[in-house]
Amino acid sequence: MPASNVLVSEPTGLPQAVPLPPDLKPSPKQSLLAGSALSAVAESTNRPALAGLLHRGYLHGEAWTSETLPLNGAVKLGVPRIYLVLGAALGLFDHQSGPSWGVGIGTAGRSRGRFTLSLDLMQWFVGGDREAPPSLLTQLRPLLAWQLRQGSRWQLLAGPTLNLATAHQEGPRLHWPLGQDQWLWLSSDRGPDLLRLWPGLQVGLRF
Repeated sequence: MPASNVLVSEPTGLPQAVPLPPDLKPSPKQSLLAGSALSAVAESTNRPALAGLLHRGYLHGEAWTSETLPLNGAVKLGVPRIYLVLGAALGLFDHQSGPSWGVGIGTAGRSRGRFTLSLDLMQWFVGGDREAPPSLLTQLRPLLAWQLRQGSRWQLLAGPTLNLATAHQEGPRLHWPLGQDQWLWLSSDRGPDLLRLWPGLQVGLRF
């Protein structure tokens, strides 16, 4: 039997394959073609998986108004039941404060016909000015969404909010408009730490 077709044994007892004859080794061109074919197969295999992941993920935009921040927008991205919320909002119309920025987490339930429930926990960073200190606004946002058409991404939003505003102000007490005209459940201005708690309402659009 030719030596090229047998296994030889080293003193250690482990078999080793005999190298192929030169005429059976692939050429560099053949190796390149084989590598390209394997890459094409791997790419075609990964495309359906990536498309399925994007299809199963959660990606929505929202725009809404509320009694506290009149104009709000957010992007929600994540997996179907848990997502990250990144938002921006304009300040109170009667107070010249800068834009507010928000970040949070949320969860969405399964659709029931054309209705979907969701719950967001948001932390807003509300800018101040010469009269008002920078504030933190924590919002709990339960939402009911109604699809404009069965299976449509466009949905009307409505729901209550629970708002907790805090700020720190040294020196003389200045004007703090955040939540001042709302139905306050809790209000404290003792010392430099300010706190207000009140319910609210929001309506908007999800897409």
